[in-house]
Amino acid sequence: MNRRKFIQLGAVGAGAVAAGIDPLRGEPAPVTAAKSAAATANAATTVAMPISIAPLATQDLDALFSDMRERAGVNALFPFMYTHETHRAGVKSTDNFHGGNYARPHMQFYKDTPLTFADLRAPEFGDVDILERIIPVARKHGIRTFCFLLEDNALPAAVPDWQSLYEVDHHGRRTTGHPGGPCFNNPAYQNFALGLVEDYARSYDIGGIMWGSERQSGFLNTLGLSQSGGTAPDRTTCFCEFCQKKGRARGIDVERARAGFNETELFTRAGRAGESPRDGHFTAFWRLLLKFPELLAWENLWVTSRHEFQAALYQRIKSVNPALQAGWHVWQNVSFSPFQRAEENLAELASFSDFIRPALYNNVAGGRFASFVKDAHESVYGDLPPANACDVLLRQLGYDEAAYGELAATGFSASYVERETRRSVTAVSRHAAQIWPGVDIDVPVEKGEPHCTPDSVAQAVKAAFSGGAQGIILSRNYTEMKPENLSGAGRALAELGVI
Repeated sequence: MNRRKFIQLGAVGAGAVAAGIDPLRGEPAPVTAAKSAAATANAATTVAMPISIAPLATQDLDALFSDMRERAGVNALFPFMYTHETHRAGVKSTDNFHGGNYARPHMQFYKDTPLTFADLRAPEFGDVDILERIIPVARKHGIRTFCFLLEDNALPAAVPDWQSLYEVDHHGRRTTGHPGGPCFNNPAYQNFALGLVEDYARSYDIGGIMWGSERQSGFLNTLGLSQSGGTAPDRTTCFCEFCQKKGRARGIDVERARAGFNETELFTRAGRAGESPRDGHFTAFWRLLLKFPELLAWENLWVTSRHEFQAALYQRIKSVNPALQAGWHVWQNVSFSPFQRAEENLAELASFSDFIRPALYNNVAGGRFASFVKDAHESVYGDLPPANACDVLLRQLGYDEAAYGELAATGFSASYVERETRRSVTAVSRHAAQIWPGVDIDVPVEKGEPHCTPDSVAQAVKAAFSGGAQGIILSRNYTEMKPENLSGAGRALAELGVI
């Protein structure tokens, strides 16, 4: 870690401490020769592969890793190591699915949480510790192992102790899933996440950790500005006791903020019902901000709390082993929303990052962006027909893509991958953080949307490196990819001289 990053991280870490997060625990663990070798085993360009747990628990690992290496030169594996969601575990959906940690939890790292060993340990594959099983075999194939920790989109029904970690909406109800999630200011969630990354960093010979959260702040959710489509405007978060305490410490009138969200909810519901404000949607939106400046103050509270949480994770990982790489998955919605783009400032995120993975799934981007436009048209952009709202948003974002009515059927072009990669690389240019874009290989599509081909995948891979990418994460899951399309990525990487 260079001196500039140390100073910047210290400043953000101070915010984390003020927020009640203890980012460091004791002295850094000694970096053994084995751990140092694991973190630096492959100085070549990172070619990473996320993967569900099931094949790692049940299949011939030599055959699995040979296929990845031969088709696309994969040298980094990103298993979804902690999840309560079936598709990331790679199993069929059932009402009593449990999930959790697919390695063995070492309970000394989870003392300050309400979660028990039974809560944490995933039972689907018996006593198999996935990290113990895969790390030595992957290393034999020249592949480093990174733990991919992507927040769940729903409260795990089989683990009731998780409920107390989740956010509270502006009506005082505990959330049960997207657009809400665990609260970044809840000490129990902070302790769980810090314990989890420390457990992985101390207990296993990994190359690094990537954490991700596919959600956004309460105000944007209340306005319905999301690729998810039809986000419930009455589920603004978070108003739990910890966020209220932190808000008051910042001088925010909590009840005024709550009242502002109530009025924003009514604004969004009226737009979805086809009602037009007397002076237009944008004017009504601006009046909300003038009447309730607490809205933006509460928005900033959520955003900065998230970044303090991430800085604390980064510090905890580095306190164990400075050679481990720590980075972030960035939700694709950031590339559709000029509002969330402003909030998720990569230039600031880079001060506590070794790498950042913006999700740039161009094939499914058309349908996802069309969904964003539809909801934006029923809210802040309601003064414009959907097609015109789409044109304005494309111009604001700097994209040159198909017309609104054609987006879902065509997807986004490879140019989107290049532009967003270049924007990201430029944003972090004053830091050592690298950009490893997530490139679309058979991310599931809706009916009527295009399917990937070997050529379309190759174009996207080349576009990422044309935009200045220092690595790439072939996305989103090995188990979803057609062999020929993965080979298309490998062909492009070979032509670029990456592999």
